[in-house]
Amino acid sequence: MAREVARSAAVPRVIPRNEESRATGKPGLGGPRWFLGALADARNDTALTEGPGRRGPLFLAGCALLFGFALVAALAPLLAPHDPRLPVGPPLAWPTRAHLLGTNDLGQDILSQLIHGARPTLIAAGWVTALATLLSWLVGLAAGFARWAEGPLLAATDLLLALPNIPLYLLVLTLLGPSQRNLILVLALLAWPAFARIVRSLVIGARSAAYVEASRMLGASAGHILRVHLLPATLAVMPANLVLTARFAIAAEATLAFLGLSGNALTWGAMLSWAFADPLLFLRPVWPWLVLPPTLAIVLLILAVTWVGGGIAGGVTPRPRPPAPLAQDASTDRHGSSPRRTPARDRAAHAPPAPQWRATRRRRAADRR
Repeated sequence: MAREVARSAAVPRVIPRNEESRATGKPGLGGPRWFLGALADARNDTALTEGPGRRGPLFLAGCALLFGFALVAALAPLLAPHDPRLPVGPPLAWPTRAHLLGTNDLGQDILSQLIHGARPTLIAAGWVTALATLLSWLVGLAAGFARWAEGPLLAATDLLLALPNIPLYLLVLTLLGPSQRNLILVLALLAWPAFARIVRSLVIGARSAAYVEASRMLGASAGHILRVHLLPATLAVMPANLVLTARFAIAAEATLAFLGLSGNALTWGAMLSWAFADPLLFLRPVWPWLVLPPTLAIVLLILAVTWVGGGIAGGVTPRPRPPAPLAQDASTDRHGSSPRRTPARDRAAHAPPAPQWRATRRRRAADRR
């Protein structure tokens, strides 16, 4: 009995399917909470296993880094020792107790600039991720469900995918004017095509399913089919899309700010732009304190988003169900072993069926005998 209990405890518990939701055609929670019900259905349909170790140390490290960046961005005026835009020391000074990361060529405190640069960077990354994800979701749903809109939307998607990114950003921002708001709008409006095609393919696959056809034959409206059947089919790829879009937003914002297209916003990319504006940067002994702090901040933020997204994606990735334990028959003893079974019998039991010509030869040989 103890062995059977230990064996059953070793097998992860499988989340059961929401059979009532499947039978009624409504989300699990129903009513105005349909989105939470769709999330529950998507989670149940993937046959997840609950157990320890699903989110490892990288996920925890990413959460800690993201929480640290968010805390620094929220408390930047309180944490910064000096005004980031005023000269508070000698130019190009080494790190001291008054200036922990030194000063730049204008005498501004680098640590204060690094702390204040977290807020616009996180705000830009968050807005770009949210707007691009929402736009790609809407375009993918419309292209996959409405046949009359599929052609124009796919043409626009292919056009944006074919155009080079950086020259297109430079052109649009030059026409609109360099500012943080224009940078967010441009990145959000031009970062949706790749995920929109993925959402469209998922919607097309779910649209031809038997339960969708049955719901349509029973008189369900287009909004009901989208909300109950097609929308949950796209939730499985949402964590990966959020991670990829956030990483792209952080890197693209830093790149465009480095090129001077973020206006007067104090970001980490702008700090690198001001540092590399000095033609004698690498000839000065303090150049690591001008280049490495914003660079490491950008890299750590991208790594934190990647680790957190990987942990979240691990919670909604489909995993195979564990095999059901074999029933104990009369041929097995109380320890679960089968002394009457031999390797030869196992091979014979699992061997493929013999070809027809072998059976014919054996029958003819038996007839001759």
